[in-house]
Amino acid sequence: MYRLILLFLSASACANEWPTINICDDVAEWPPYTFYEREKGVKTQSVKGFSVDVIQAVFVKNKIKYKIELLPWKRCMFEVEQGKQYQMILNATKNPDRERAYLFSDSFYQTHYYYFYSKKTHPTGLSIKSQADLNNYTMGGINGYAYSALVDVNKEKISRTVDYIALVKMLHAGRVDVFAEDIEAITGMGEVGAYDFIGDAQLGMAILPGVEENKFHMIFTKKDPLGKALRDLINKEIQQMKRSGELNKLLIKYVK
Repeated sequence: MYRLILLFLSASACANEWPTINICDDVAEWPPYTFYEREKGVKTQSVKGFSVDVIQAVFVKNKIKYKIELLPWKRCMFEVEQGKQYQMILNATKNPDRERAYLFSDSFYQTHYYYFYSKKTHPTGLSIKSQADLNNYTMGGINGYAYSALVDVNKEKISRTVDYIALVKMLHAGRVDVFAEDIEAITGMGEVGAYDFIGDAQLGMAILPGVEENKFHMIFTKKDPLGKALRDLINKEIQQMKRSGELNKLLIKYVK
């Protein structure tokens, strides 16, 4: 009988063990949510940010080991969809295609859209009274980004590039007229030392009218049962962190 009890306890312990979770996100960075730490202005391989702090709090509490790697966005999304090497992504918005391919956590932060233009090529600004007005200009964007909140924009006509620094260069060179992005991420780029968009005197910006808050989620593979288990655990922990105020305490370290 004693041996049977030991075997039962051993099996129960094994059932509760988690494998190391492999997480990917965008190598173009998404500060202040996910970004490379800088030391004296030099990028390190240490990944920091609000979303990193959230997943660390969840996984440390549940004794789960994990690794985070930043990859080109399209590759990261492909890898998590396949579910073989990576099981989850820290920051993503919803759209119908993604909902067919991935499991989504509850939203755990939101951002706000602005539009950006070059004062070199448009010294008097742009005529933008709604997001649909963006279609009157050559619009730029980042490879693989969904721009889910821009429901009235023809996304097939967006001229895309690898990251925000390249996008601003396109803007000032007159190759695109405008891009729309979350002000929190653009501000975050300057704060982590990537590029001071806010300090760029030639970069014009304004709130994009008629766009709701952009809600962000963690997403998980559907092709491995581990994805659903992770989604369920993280949803439970996010709700507890919201109720306790811990989520907001982590956020205000990065977003004032």
